[in-house]
Amino acid sequence: MNIKSAHSGFTLVEIAIVLVIVGLLIGGMLVPLSAQKEQERRKENQQLLEEAREALIGYAVVNGRLPCPDTDPVNSPTSGQENVSVAAGACGPNATANNFYPNGVLGRLPWVTLGIDAKFDPWGENHFIGYAVNGAFVRNDLALTTISAGPGQLDIYAVANCPGGAQPVATDVPAVIWSSAKNFYFQAPTSSADENENVNDNNCFVSRNYNTLANFEFDDQMVWLSRNILFNRMVTAGTLP
Repeated sequence: MNIKSAHSGFTLVEIAIVLVIVGLLIGGMLVPLSAQKEQERRKENQQLLEEAREALIGYAVVNGRLPCPDTDPVNSPTSGQENVSVAAGACGPNATANNFYPNGVLGRLPWVTLGIDAKFDPWGENHFIGYAVNGAFVRNDLALTTISAGPGQLDIYAVANCPGGAQPVATDVPAVIWSSAKNFYFQAPTSSADENENVNDNNCFVSRNYNTLANFEFDDQMVWLSRNILFNRMVTAGTLP
């Protein structure tokens, strides 16, 4: 008796279905991995900002004032160093009020002056770390000029177009340190109003939760100096009476 052997195997349709399923599984794995990697980079970036804040406090303890922003081009040989004007301890012609954007240039953290490794961010880009300082805190007579906030006062809110009734987060802070993080949502076509507030020429800043939803984009990360903590550290070190 002749017995015909049956050959079993996958048809093209079955193979296609398997490939689709495998593709969906791999795609589902990549999204969480990408999100996890972004979370890790944001954590590293936050640590860098906090390190910068500690370095600023240390600088004030040693020098009796906060450093001026760096305003040189990013690729300049002197990039990363504070830019001090002819007037000792002043960052510009009007030291009290001219230090959110000295001479109309977006101020950056003087990471070389502070002695920290902040040229590149966790994304591997030389995205600068923004730095704004109340001009009263960069003068050598710090103990005398910090009684009142003055025109150089820096304020942080939870929404743009501040202060006009916005939600205050911190007011009258000596300095603000911020990073644009991965995305420049202040640029077209996104043009996030909240991120625009951190790059326009005024003394108002926005700090709120991370969001990538359309029309609600915001991934800036920010820390700031507290007057009370700064003064306490300076008094403890004997820099202030």
